[in-house]
Amino acid sequence: MKKIIWSVFLFTLLLFIPIQVFAVEFTIEETNIHANLKSDGSVDVKETHTYEFNDDFNGITRTLIPKETSSITGVKATENGSELPVEQEDNLYKIYRSGSDETVTIDLYYTINGGVEVFEDVGQFYWPFFDKSNESTYENLTITVEPPEPAEVLAAYGFDAAYDTETTTSDGKVIFDLGKVSDGTNGDIRVAYEASLFSEAPVTSFEPMLKEIQEDQVQLEQTIAARAEARNFWDNFAVYFHSALILVAAVLVIYALRKRHETVREAKRQKSSTGSFPKEKMSLPAMMLFTNHGQLPISALTAALLDLVRKGNIEKISEQEFKLSHRQTDYPHEQRLIEWLFDEIADSEYLHLEDIEAYAEEKANHEKYQLNLSAWQEKVKQEFREYDVRETAHSPRWVAGAAAFTTLPFIVLFPFYDLFLWMFFSILLFTFFLSFSIGYRPLNVEGRKLKEELKPLKISDQWKEWEKEDQILALLYQVGMRKRNLSHNTPAPLSNSSDDWIMFLALSVAVQTSFERAGAHASVSASTGGISAGGGGAGVGGGGGGSGAF
Repeated sequence: MKKIIWSVFLFTLLLFIPIQVFAVEFTIEETNIHANLKSDGSVDVKETHTYEFNDDFNGITRTLIPKETSSITGVKATENGSELPVEQEDNLYKIYRSGSDETVTIDLYYTINGGVEVFEDVGQFYWPFFDKSNESTYENLTITVEPPEPAEVLAAYGFDAAYDTETTTSDGKVIFDLGKVSDGTNGDIRVAYEASLFSEAPVTSFEPMLKEIQEDQVQLEQTIAARAEARNFWDNFAVYFHSALILVAAVLVIYALRKRHETVREAKRQKSSTGSFPKEKMSLPAMMLFTNHGQLPISALTAALLDLVRKGNIEKISEQEFKLSHRQTDYPHEQRLIEWLFDEIADSEYLHLEDIEAYAEEKANHEKYQLNLSAWQEKVKQEFREYDVRETAHSPRWVAGAAAFTTLPFIVLFPFYDLFLWMFFSILLFTFFLSFSIGYRPLNVEGRKLKEELKPLKISDQWKEWEKEDQILALLYQVGMRKRNLSHNTPAPLSNSSDDWIMFLALSVAVQTSFERAGAHASVSASTGGISAGGGGAGVGGGGGGSGAF
């Protein structure tokens, strides 16, 4: 269940945490944007960007997306008065200035044609210098709007990151001191002056606009206030909501621990003595599947083959040669293993270990080798699924599923109100409940008893005092579970020992070596196989932009 929890947790994080990789390491320490409104409705813009680079770099980038009713022309860049090369790719401008590990300040100049919209009573500059497509953070951003001549500011406000950042001067300048602006953020600004200041500009509409601008500002403030109130509500709600979920999680954990304790106690009471291998209907490979978290390593294949030798289906001719005696097996996966080894690989009743390696070395057999291995493993899993070793635990799993379903909407709701800490807690709880709902199937008494009986075999050699038949089974179990480091075993000659398990240990070394080499061959093969067009931004009027480096 631990693997399920971690898998679900990592998958959930990938869904909710964006991943970005930057080719150049840099910080935009300071950005000053000065927009000088002209009487003809155009806007001359000067941007000063200070970058701190911690790597080699070729230059900086600036994305300028004009509104659909405007255009951007005359883009140029300088450093200390010296002009820098600028390359345009649609709305992206690359300013070439290479270097390494230094701080550079670059001035960018351009003109917004049709930047000011003129109405009967006012002229407004309503503009997005950046939008949520921006992939870089501005550490300290300031935007200054200057009228054609000193004048009264009739309206000035910002949206999103620019909200409540404006100040006005006596001569009519509006300064938006945004400070740090994170990537992926909008920040439109809106400034209005008397229409007479833009006498040379084309009129957008002969309708009055000031009242609508002021009403929009009031509506914006009301929206912000309502959002703040809603955020406060959900912030308080989250405390009680997560407390309740933590209580449910605690109850589920306590239930699972108590259930496990009761099952372990009853299993120990029923457990047979430790002087023999478990007497179960379950095959040896299925036992290994059970105690190895549903996995069957190559070593399990070695144990399965030698278990057929123990049963008499296969006769040992030598450490390198085996003969098929009969095909009457106890389990379908044993029949499948015989067909694979003797019909597919050996193509006779005699199997030489070198046949396995030679078969796997052939490139044409690589895929067939893997398919046959998977087919044998699947047969073992089919057998294991026939045994009742776990409880369904419907009630606690339904409770966990309901809790996960309840938590899911809030993973989306909390970040909407910038409650990212509560979102993180919701993700953790959702992961726990979903994992519990999917993976909680505790061992019943029979399953726990089998596991308790097999556990000592992973760390102990007490089985050497058992009956010969049980000794062999215990050894093969250890071989299959990789508790025997076969590469370091040097068994005594077979003729010098009366212990049958010594013979099987020697065979294990030879068989395991062949299967490992064959698997290596098969797995290697499997693994190689000009004037910018307006619109398209997320800011007002389809405009926007952002900054970066390359």
